[in-house]
Amino acid sequence: REGLLQPAEPLWVAVSGGVDSMVLLHVLRSLGHPCQVAHVDHGLRGAESDGDRRFVEQAALRLGLPFRSVNVDVQDAKDGRSLQMAARDLRYAWFKELLNEGPDTMALGHHRDDAVETLLLNLLRGIGAHGWGGIPPVTTVAAGRLVRPLLGVGRDAILAYAVQHGILFREDASNADPKYLRNRVRGELLPLMEDLRTGARSTLARASGLLRELHGAARMHLVREAQDLM
Repeated sequence: REGLLQPAEPLWVAVSGGVDSMVLLHVLRSLGHPCQVAHVDHGLRGAESDGDRRFVEQAALRLGLPFRSVNVDVQDAKDGRSLQMAARDLRYAWFKELLNEGPDTMALGHHRDDAVETLLLNLLRGIGAHGWGGIPPVTTVAAGRLVRPLLGVGRDAILAYAVQHGILFREDASNADPKYLRNRVRGELLPLMEDLRTGARSTLARASGLLRELHGAARMHLVREAQDLM
């Protein structure tokens, strides 16, 4: 639907060791894509972070896939930002380096629930119109593209797929830590909304997609208007 990948297109796959990225890797290989595995060690959870890296490296070795990893110092890079934002910026900077080396496409494990959480976070923070669409299916950068093949798939379906295919993964305990606003949105706000209105997640996911399309259309209109004035 989104035209993310050509058949048998080689690509990087960002793999944290969690269920989303491990399922993504399995799906892409099943579809015939030559994959190279990229793992970022943020060093925020001590031995658990080391365990994640070893787990992903061993998984890549078993599958006969090229593996690359990097250690980043999130604490040193904060510079007034939250830990999560600093970690994201460091990840994406390294991803762009890998895209420069080739292949020039990287798949990320964001899914439908991530998009809904991001939409709600953006609304709570008042991020403005450019944040209404949440997470896009494709992000184009100078070195290539970041694609999100699971963006239309819910977390429950991903977990069910992992069980069905016997896919091993690691749980990140920090994903349940209430000190992070995203975790409270995931663990408190969304369940409450689902309780108030069954199907709230699906409705919000559709709204996120529509808002993304509307924002894209508005941008194109503004560009044409600006060109007409020149």
